[in-house]
Amino acid sequence: MVEVITTDEFAAWYHGLDERDGETVDRVVGRLEVEGIRLGFPHSSAIEGSRLPLRELRAPGRPIRIFYAFDPNRDAVLLIGGDKTGDDRFYERMTPMAERIWSEYLREVFHR
Repeated sequence: MVEVITTDEFAAWYHGLDERDGETVDRVVGRLEVEGIRLGFPHSSAIEGSRLPLRELRAPGRPIRIFYAFDPNRDAVLLIGGDKTGDDRFYERMTPMAERIWSEYLREVFHR
C-alpha cells in the first residue's frame, strides 16, 4: 500500500462533491492506495502533453479525473480533480494548474 497525500486544492474540490461523486472518488483513490504504481489503464494513465510526470485517476463510468503524481518517497499526491463533462478544453485548463500545484508541493516539502 502507498500513502495517499492530498493538497489543499484537491481537498477543496473533493469537499464540494455531492455524495455520489464523493463515493466514486473514494473508490478510485482506494484502488490507488492498494495498487500504487502498478495501477494502470483504464484506471490510471499519464497526462499527455505535461512537462512533468503527472498521472490521472479515472472514475469508471464517469468523466471525473484526478490529477496526481508520486513524490520521491513514492507516496501518491492528489493534486486536483475535475469533471470533464462537456469541457473540450479540460486538459488545457487543468494540466497547467496541476503542474503548478505539483511544483509548489515539491518545493515546499522537498525543497526542490
